Amino acid sequence: MSTFKFNFLDNTDNEETEDKCEEIKWFECEEIIPDKQINDLDNIVVHAKMFVCEDIEIGHLSSCDKLFSSGDYELNALELADKEHSDLIAGKYEGGLKVWECTSDIIKYLLENTDINFKGAKVLDLGCGVGILGIYALQNDSIVTFQDYNKEIIECVTIPSVLLNIENEQREEVIKKCKFYSGDWASFDKKLPDTAVYDIILTSETIYNEKNYEKLTNIFLNRLSKDGSAYVAAKTCYFGVGGGMRQFETHIQKTGLINSEVAWKSTGGIQREILKIKRI
Repeated sequence: MSTFKFNFLDNTDNEETEDKCEEIKWFECEEIIPDKQINDLDNIVVHAKMFVCEDIEIGHLSSCDKLFSSGDYELNALELADKEHSDLIAGKYEGGLKVWECTSDIIKYLLENTDINFKGAKVLDLGCGVGILGIYALQNDSIVTFQDYNKEIIECVTIPSVLLNIENEQREEVIKKCKFYSGDWASFDKKLPDTAVYDIILTSETIYNEKNYEKLTNIFLNRLSKDGSAYVAAKTCYFGVGGGMRQFETHIQKTGLINSEVAWKSTGGIQREILKIKRI
């Protein structure tokens, strides 16, 4: 699989792109049941890579075109992303194959802040990609919901990555603590039962598109438990695609129902932050 990058645009292209974004038909939410993937694990494990952060090691897949090309899975979005050499094709592919830099930031933050209690907590890994954050929560005795935009990512990358990190004899029991969903955030929010709330919501590099801020904020409004916290890890500014932390903070403040604080900020290099979001 090729190395991907965001498509950076000049001002002329921005206007045309904004017009096209109005026409996007976002994918409807689907719940994905982890069944077929278990039978493929022997073939998958030899292709796994290792995410390493401090003392944390999590096995995962980062490419699946050769592993899952049997016809049981559709790989349309991933083939398009490979062809376009891009991490982002709005409404088609939303970067789920890549382990983004801010994922390490949030893992380090969680390791340093031991007062964040995962044991028995209901956790949502929103825009999960390969599922590093959710797998970390699962390893710390949480009940985890994994959500990503592309169905192919959930089927061919997220679920296999989760399974790779569970001992064989525990696989059937532990996987019951997980749920998997694909699709647009607004559709996902509607799909969940009214009673589905989360103690911890983790999301990394998901605020690059300002047009999705209302959907993301609604997830926090509707799905955070009374005393729950959401942690949003992202670059301070996403040049070329419009989003950033200050814009997102402004959107949160407008709700009047949740607030945010900068819980962590990088020093040097490309500026990155973690926002902590709670109910007022």
